[in-house]
Amino acid sequence: MYSGFHLQMVLFAQTIEEGKDGKSIIITRVGPENPHPERLEWTGSEHQIRIPLRPDVKGLEKIHLDLHGSATDAYDMGDQVSKFLTKYMGFETKMMYIGNNSRVVLGSGPPNGAMAQARKSPYLAPLRKLLPSSIIPPPETITFQDIGQYLVVTKESNDQVSSRLADGKQMDIRKFRPNIVVSGSPAPYDEDYWSQVVFPGGIKMEFGGTCWRCQAITVDYDTGKKAEGDEGLVWKKLAADRRLDKGFKYSPVFGKYSYTAKKDWGKEIRAGDEILLTKRVKDRPQFGKSCLWHESLHLLIRLFVFQIGRCQRLWFPCLRGSSG
Repeated sequence: MYSGFHLQMVLFAQTIEEGKDGKSIIITRVGPENPHPERLEWTGSEHQIRIPLRPDVKGLEKIHLDLHGSATDAYDMGDQVSKFLTKYMGFETKMMYIGNNSRVVLGSGPPNGAMAQARKSPYLAPLRKLLPSSIIPPPETITFQDIGQYLVVTKESNDQVSSRLADGKQMDIRKFRPNIVVSGSPAPYDEDYWSQVVFPGGIKMEFGGTCWRCQAITVDYDTGKKAEGDEGLVWKKLAADRRLDKGFKYSPVFGKYSYTAKKDWGKEIRAGDEILLTKRVKDRPQFGKSCLWHESLHLLIRLFVFQIGRCQRLWFPCLRGSSG
């Protein structure tokens, strides 16, 4: 289930608090039933709940989940959290914690995935199964995200969406739920063709497919409902000319999924970093196909990084690490 089907999920705000017992996540319901939605620090309000950032899984029920065919074990955060979320959602809702587990990214998007490698080297692909795992690049993994470790969008593309709105309204870029926002792209939607960028310190980020968009981009953050006017029609406006993925032709695309190698996990990128666009693809990616033709391009563009919460699923996953 997605926030596109349950827009009121945006009426939960999260902050991290550090106390004597370690770090905690404070979840605050910021809907109309809360008279003080601006108070996100812990106040003990009935509209808040506090949970450990990294809970002890001992005593938590282990649940096996299968998301898009990629399965993992996770832990049920218990009845207290469930009752808090269920009270507002109107149906039974659970929070799951993935702990140290992860999911393999399936499909043709991840650069080290089986499908991408098979298309890149169709004659050598069968031999990979015979090689020891120690010499094969491990497949990309994620936690509770859909199909990508990160989601990258550009300011230029968001500005182009804004130009479609009446009365000079600006598209709220948070509605696209990116992890990374880049400014300085040579043209709107140029990121459709990006294949690799390099961050300071030599951190390489490889790109996969474009992101298909649901009705979540039409939400009004104040009401948790579809926005009035043009802002509520933004999905329809994008669908007019951005249904460009022939493998998923019924949804418009905006932004692109990306991945980093395991050797770079734990390294830092910062707002204001300049990145180098080093590889492009000839054609837009298509779901179920790999786009592995590259041409080199050197272009400095300025990077602005925003960590934006992406609670997309009805069990409100606690994500680990910094993978989106």
